Order: sequence, then structure tokens, then C-alpha cells
Amino acid sequence: MAAVEKPDAAALERELAALRTGAALSPLSERMVLAARGADRATFLQGMLSNEVAKLAPGDGTHALLLTEQGRVVADLCVLVLEGATWLDLPASSRERVRMALERFVVADDVEFDELSLSGMALRGPGAGAVLVEVLGAGVGTLAEGAHVEILRGGVAVRVARLAEFGARGFHIWSAEEACEDALALELLGGGAVSVGPDASEVFRIANGWAREGVDYDAQTLAAEIPSLARAVSYRKGCYLGQEVMERIAARGHVNWRLVRLTGEPGAVLTPGTPLRDGDTEVGRVTCAAVLPDTGRPIGLARVRATAASDGTRLVALDGDRPVTVEVTATPAAE
Repeated sequence: MAAVEKPDAAALERELAALRTGAALSPLSERMVLAARGADRATFLQGMLSNEVAKLAPGDGTHALLLTEQGRVVADLCVLVLEGATWLDLPASSRERVRMALERFVVADDVEFDELSLSGMALRGPGAGAVLVEVLGAGVGTLAEGAHVEILRGGVAVRVARLAEFGARGFHIWSAEEACEDALALELLGGGAVSVGPDASEVFRIANGWAREGVDYDAQTLAAEIPSLARAVSYRKGCYLGQEVMERIAARGHVNWRLVRLTGEPGAVLTPGTPLRDGDTEVGRVTCAAVLPDTGRPIGLARVRATAASDGTRLVALDGDRPVTVEVTATPAAE
């Protein structure tokens, strides 16, 4: 769990504006790509991941979860299908966990995994597509969510995938040559993109209710407790690891815990780990927190009991020894 340190307010507001209305460029140093190869890779991943994989053609992609048999989250990832491999774009912090979980189920399947050495960056925001089209050409402008294309830049292959995250439409851009990636970044900045650091990205994702692995959920969390993961689950495909639990929760219609957004009064402080109370009853804890620079309002995400997860519910947190009233705002949506 982590709080966002207070950066320069003007710079933070400028970077948030790029995420909200423009094109925000950030490195993807926190992510990596695991490649699945072999004739059985599609059928194997179809049985392992929570979304449809087998029907994807080269150039297609989707968001998916790798779960345990108990429906708990191993990783939230993006599946990109290529001609001779399937890329799994995932948090670098989960690389070993994902690889071990997948390889544990490889028996007679013709499938193997290897980590790719790639440099990556993300271009996010409503203006991201226009900047990419200006720099790379019209081919990237028509990509559907999850779709991706390879573009040659000076003889070096660059893969561009349209992937929404943190509540923003955008793209992941991967290249095997760091120098090529750096040169492309300069062109994107020259085309109108704004360089955005981790502080603004963190405030933006919290404001939009998007959970981060290792901060808002861990390996003990049920996937159904995290609304922003819902887009990665198909209830129409066949069997996959953890499906029985997911279907049972869907049939029951609720979970006991849920991740929600919180908003406090200007000037108040929310701290990760702070207990939340409804009257005399502790109903959850803050998982992450930040401050909106334009209003001074504290915002956060919290894991709370389902009985306290309704929009408009007012709870009490502690700012030091001072009780602070916070309101459960719109539950994070999977957009």
C-alpha cells in the first residue's frame, strides 16, 4: 500500500490535463512481455485465462485474468496474438508468479514461455490516437480495443496495441531496440504528447477507480471483488482456471468485499491502511490515497464490506486522531 507524495502542483495539474483531455506519454518500465510459443499455445491459454483467446486471430487481442482454482487473482494481463506467438503484456512484478502458474499446468501441451527483452511506453488520453496517427500514419487510427499492428521504423519493428487502462483510452508501444523507442518518444512529444510521470498517473488511476496489483489487491483477493477487472472476464466461453468460482459468484449476485472509491473534504488526509468505520463497526481499510490538486480533496480506494459499498455511503476514517468523514463515490467501472 502506498500514498502519493505531493509533487509540484502546477506540473501535476498539467500532466493530469494531458491524461484527461490530451495525450500523455509514460514509460512502461513496470510492465513486461511474456511470449507463449508452440502449436498448442491458443488452446492452452484458452483453458487458463478468463477471456476468449482461441477465437483471436493474429492482430487481435484482449484483456484477461490468470486466476487460481479458487478464483483469486494471479495477474491482470493483455493478450496479443501474433502470427507465431502470443504475447502476454503483464505487470513485471508478477512475471515469476505468472510463469510458474502457467508452466505448472503444461503436461503434454506443445507450449513454452520466454521473457522478451523489450522497451515499452504508453500513450494515453483522448488525444493519443491523433498524435500516433500524425507520427506513425493512419494504420494505427483504426485499431479496435486489444488490436495491434507492427510498424517498421528505420528497419526496426515497433508493435502498437490499443489498450485502455486507468480509465483512459490509449496504446502500449513495444520495441526490441531502446534507441528506436527513444527516438519515437521524441517524435510523439514533438507531435503534441506530454511527458507524464508516475505521480500524475497514480492520481489519475485512483480518481478513476482502477485497482493496481500489489496495492489494492493481492494473491488472496477474489477477482469479483475488483470492479475494474470485470472487463477481463467472459461468462460465455468454456472452462478456464477459476471459472467455477466466478460462475458461482455471478449466480449469487454479490461478494462479501468490494473495492470502492472514496472522496473526502478539502484539506483532510487519507492514509493507506487507515481503518474505515460505519458507526462503531470497522468495515474496511484504505488501500491507496492521493489529493486532487485543483480542489485539495483527498481521494482513495478502499476494500470494504459489501454492506458499505453502495454509492453515497458515508464512512469515517482517521486523520491522525481526528475523525474524517469520507463518501463512497461511484463504484469503479470496468470501461
